[in-house]
Amino acid sequence: MNLAHRASNVSLSAVLGLILILSGCAGGSGEDPTFGLVNYPESPGEISAQPGDFAPNFRLELADGGEIELADELGTPILLNFFASWCTNCKEEMSALDAIDGQGVRVIGIDFQEGEDTVLALAEETGATFPMALDRNGKVSREYRATSLPVTLVIGPDGRVLEYIKGPVDEAQLAEILASLEGES
Repeated sequence: MNLAHRASNVSLSAVLGLILILSGCAGGSGEDPTFGLVNYPESPGEISAQPGDFAPNFRLELADGGEIELADELGTPILLNFFASWCTNCKEEMSALDAIDGQGVRVIGIDFQEGEDTVLALAEETGATFPMALDRNGKVSREYRATSLPVTLVIGPDGRVLEYIKGPVDEAQLAEILASLEGES
């Protein structure tokens, strides 16, 4: 084998080795596949964040430990609230959301790409006690079209999206939502 041919084989081997190393380092996204968007145990039907469709299922870590999956919470109406600590409107609506949690509706907050320390500090600052999940990579927020914050979805006990609200909610809106949900659970 001549020197040029051997050098070509070495170069090709080096390139292939580099590709394997880089693909191994990429190893997908490095994310834990047990969190984020997950399938329902049984397909309920059309899935989207649109009213009338079934809300996308997710499993996320909670800021104070543990995890939450939407499918496990069905059976009672849910207010799914997307927020971030830097969002002034999000902070302002926290106490109103907290006040209705457990009054015939379950409030679940989903934080957009912040860590548990930030979310726990926000909960302490606002007095909110409802579960706050961590959407670390933003996939769940994007799937729910929460491209500006806050966003709140009203989800029926069967998992269908009943209402999609962009912008802050106040006590009057929440009272109307509660009234419309009477008999849903």
